[in-house]
Amino acid sequence: MKSVRHLTPPATVRLKRVAAIPERVRLMELGFLPGADIHVMSRGATGGFLVAVGDSRIAIGDRTAGGLEIVDA
Repeated sequence: MKSVRHLTPPATVRLKRVAAIPERVRLMELGFLPGADIHVMSRGATGGFLVAVGDSRIAIGDRTAGGLEIVDA
C-alpha cells in the first residue's frame, strides 16, 4: 500500500481510499474522497504534511498521511 506518507513534496496524486483512522470522517467532509486529486505541498520538520484537495488546505500528521492511500503511479 502506497500512501501520502511515502511522497516527497511537491507532488500531486490521486486518492485511492481513506483508511480507518480517527480523522477519516472529517477528512472526507473536507473533500478527501476516493478519486480526488491530492496536492502534497510541503513536509514539516517533524514529519507532518501540508496537503490540499479542492479549496481545502490542511496540515496532517505522519500517521494520518499513512492513512491516505494513493493510486500507484
